Amino acid sequence: MKQRGIQDSIKDNLEKYFSDLNGESSNGVFKMVTQQAESATIKFVLDKVNQNQSEAARILGINRATLKKKASLYNL
Repeated sequence: MKQRGIQDSIKDNLEKYFSDLNGESSNGVFKMVTQQAESATIKFVLDKVNQNQSEAARILGINRATLKKKASLYNL
């Protein structure tokens, strides 16, 4: 059985999103997907390291100040 990747999950969710629009127009989809993916990734990693921001920043490959700013932005 083929393992499903993140791209498959995104595709499935986008298909549902557009289906749920039922023909209505949409805009800002890229920003919406990017923010949701970023927020979920940061929350997941922070939870994995028991909220240790230095360790999470290292794992994510971003500066700790950037992590702190994004965590605040997403109310994490």
